[in-house]
Amino acid sequence: MANNSLLTVQNVSKIYQMDGISVKALNEVSLEIKPGEFVAIIGPSGSGKSTLMHLIGCLDVPTSGKIILDQHDVSRMTERELSEIRNKKIGFIFQSFNLLARTSALENVALPLSYNGTTETEGQKLAQVALAKVGLGDRLYHHPNQLSGGQQQRVAIARALVTNPAILLADEPTGNLDSKSGKEVMKNLHDLHQQGKTIILVTHDDKVADLAERKIRLKDGRITK
Repeated sequence: MANNSLLTVQNVSKIYQMDGISVKALNEVSLEIKPGEFVAIIGPSGSGKSTLMHLIGCLDVPTSGKIILDQHDVSRMTERELSEIRNKKIGFIFQSFNLLARTSALENVALPLSYNGTTETEGQKLAQVALAKVGLGDRLYHHPNQLSGGQQQRVAIARALVTNPAILLADEPTGNLDSKSGKEVMKNLHDLHQQGKTIILVTHDDKVADLAERKIRLKDGRITK
């Protein structure tokens, strides 16, 4: 596979043991993602897309095969090494927002920077810039319960952006939103892609996946298309 890929997944399988039975969640999956791409990983429940997302997101390691992320082989890293890579290289956007309830938008967004040695003053500046990028420059001090679902997800996008990661990894980002808010969030992701961000979107929804420039379809742990 080419060396100019940001992410290379090579013959990756993942087997879980459940009640003494081996379950193959991924079966010899290979894919490449280049810098600046917007890719949707799509498939029904049980297709293996969540497992693949966990592996790409350095939340787990494969049973076999190799994953190279930004020239780092993450396939056999320890939990501590994976944690460092996650903090530096990946911005996560979750379906359920995962914001701290008693904390302002600004503090929520600045939080990842507190783990990498950024000063509080610098962190707040970077958080303001990230919130402005998603159209929430006027909501810095609002708490999650003072924001709509769409605005909360945009805070989550800003938090994912603030460390300037190599990849934005969005897991069903519109899953908890009404259609209007969902469209706003997808527009944010589209705009970030236009600015050169690499985005991997995990979804079961073809309409959401249509906004990506490339789709990778999974079924029964294999890429079908």
